[in-house]
Amino acid sequence: METEQTSQALSPKRSRLPIQLPQAETEDMDNPPNKGLNLRSLGRTIQRQSLLIAGVATVVAGAAALNAINIPPSYEGDFQLLVEPVTNAARSVDPVTVTRADGAVPGRDTFTLDYSTQLQILQSPQQLDAITQEVQKKYPDFSYEELRAGLSVERLVSEDSPDPTKIIQITYQGDDPVRVQTVLQVTADRYLQYSLEDRKTSYSQGIKFIDDQLPEIQQRVSKIQDGLQQLQQQYDIIDPATQGGQISGQIEDISAQQLDSQRELREQRTLYDSLQRQLQLSPSEALAASVVSQDPNYQATLATMQELEGQLAIERARFNDSSPVVASLLERKKNLETLRDQQIGVILRQNLPGGSQDRVTPYQNAIRLGLIEQLVTAANQIQILEVRNQEINRFRGDAERKLQQFPAVARRYADLTRELEIATQTLNRLQTQRETLRVEAAQTETPWEIISRPSIPRNADGTPQPVPSKASNLIIAGAGLGLLLGTLLALFREKSRNVFYTVEDVQEGMQMPLIGIIPFSRGAKQSLDFPVGFDTVREEESRLETASFREAFSDLYSNIRLAEPPIRSLMVCSAQEGDGKTTIALYLAQTAAGANQKVLLVDTNMRSPQIHTRLNLQNKEGLSDLLTSNRNPDDLKLVTLSENLFVLPAGPSVSGAARLLGSDRMQFIMEQFQSKYDLVIYDTSHLFGLTDASFLTTHVDEILMVIAAGKTNRTAVERVINKLIALRAPGVNLVTNYLREYNSPTNTYGSYTPAISQSRGEG
Repeated sequence: METEQTSQALSPKRSRLPIQLPQAETEDMDNPPNKGLNLRSLGRTIQRQSLLIAGVATVVAGAAALNAINIPPSYEGDFQLLVEPVTNAARSVDPVTVTRADGAVPGRDTFTLDYSTQLQILQSPQQLDAITQEVQKKYPDFSYEELRAGLSVERLVSEDSPDPTKIIQITYQGDDPVRVQTVLQVTADRYLQYSLEDRKTSYSQGIKFIDDQLPEIQQRVSKIQDGLQQLQQQYDIIDPATQGGQISGQIEDISAQQLDSQRELREQRTLYDSLQRQLQLSPSEALAASVVSQDPNYQATLATMQELEGQLAIERARFNDSSPVVASLLERKKNLETLRDQQIGVILRQNLPGGSQDRVTPYQNAIRLGLIEQLVTAANQIQILEVRNQEINRFRGDAERKLQQFPAVARRYADLTRELEIATQTLNRLQTQRETLRVEAAQTETPWEIISRPSIPRNADGTPQPVPSKASNLIIAGAGLGLLLGTLLALFREKSRNVFYTVEDVQEGMQMPLIGIIPFSRGAKQSLDFPVGFDTVREEESRLETASFREAFSDLYSNIRLAEPPIRSLMVCSAQEGDGKTTIALYLAQTAAGANQKVLLVDTNMRSPQIHTRLNLQNKEGLSDLLTSNRNPDDLKLVTLSENLFVLPAGPSVSGAARLLGSDRMQFIMEQFQSKYDLVIYDTSHLFGLTDASFLTTHVDEILMVIAAGKTNRTAVERVINKLIALRAPGVNLVTNYLREYNSPTNTYGSYTPAISQSRGEG
């Protein structure tokens, strides 16, 4: 699948970030990426493949035209059936109206025809089989499929009104006008016969259904009458409504008595709870307390204790508690308290057996004694009221049970009465309906009417006229199909190639900074003759480059020169061989030198060096000599092409040169070059399938990935980008190169502005 490539422009090594990981999937180069439909990309594809699309469309349209010419003439005829009465007069004599509305003409039809269902019945296999068998008596080769294909049954719609009519139109189309006429006539006869047979069959089925139902309904009426009579005799009821009212009155009287008793009971319980909270005693405990407080022995003991308390107070004023006098009084007090407690215990055990004696206060004053009397009275009254409530509840329960039984009886009585009424009505209606259906079934007149006889259009001579040919529609459909097939073939062709065709394809497919677009130039690969500057007469007269070709490299170099931080070294690479990276490296070096930059062009393509061939130079010594020896780069004589442009060829072929590019020696050489030149450009081998140039990626400030429009494989570019990600390359900017004249853009630089500065600024 085609992947979306996301990256940021490069910065110098001191602040440059790795390129962002694209969401890519590895796949074979022969399998084109798959992406959602892009209308702009589709438009470009159609424009590029216009000849292919036009050719396919022409062939398909021609085949359609040839087929249209060979289509035999076809004949079509029809007839019309009126299936419902139209006027009130017609309704008044209709058998349905006579038998079901007492001869009165209703405002609407007594029955409304379900046209959708009726049309399906007319085209059902049962009807079509009957028509086919009848036609086969005259045309043995006639088939059901032929009838089905040519027959059309539909409800007629008026041109002046949107409402459909009560007319059904039947149309049949075939190759033989005589056979068409025969089929129409047989179909008309069959449909008329169907309308009569269907009505009689429906009526007969209705009568049979009623006859089947009548015995059951009659038996049900008799059974309901017996049940109603039995219910009246069992419960001795004549009018359930009156008898139910009497029982309800009794329950209301009992309810009033119950409410009064419950109200009085609540009042006594409230008084009882209030007295109990004040005394903190139960009735039995209160009685026991009053007995204790009135016992003479207990009262005498209390008087003695009070007298002793007075003496003890006098002596304590004179002596302390350790004196014999005070100790003797304290001993007497203790003995009296013991005697008091014993007297209280005896009285409570006699008057409060099994009760809580600790809560009883021995002493009770007159007020508490009065409250105790009220508490005991309230307790007795509560018991009386509770007994009364129980009796009232018992009486009410008896009355309610009677009332509960009575509604069930009354309900059963009402249900039986209602069922009897419904069953009687149903019985009467079925008997009436049976007589009505018998009268309607006796009718012999066909309910449908032919208002347009079966016929085929004929000319003035009486010759049947064929249906207008659809050849033009077939040709138009063929042309449309041809355009569609041509477009699909064009899309498949371009997807199978799996290449970038235009700048837009590169931008949409990679989504990475595109800083240069190099148009086609006829002399781009010939030997170069470098001018001194941009404004020389020699450049104006150059026969190798056009003005737009030179302007493209001027724009490319401007984007590199204006980048922040400045770019001191870069490598020009490509995904595949033959994408034009060496040409771009040469012209970029020439352009930078013409801008008064001291430029060094280094050929690092150790497998297939191209720089010396393109410049007609010898390759006796070069980069390979520096890598395989300890020579100082300053000792090696460089090729001087102009005042500011110097070239270092690849040098003689050396075994293991790819590994030498990743050595510390190569890093040292690159650092030496960068310190002496304003810009160092490395022309590398292609990256797809090779590792040679990969060693240089982390030692340069910029990587220019050259993509050849109409040639470079998309999957190869994606794999190279993934490879650079794995190497933690600082970033990649794209350059689109047009190797062929037919797809080279025009007026490119009037509408496109590269965005390297913004991209580099983003990291």
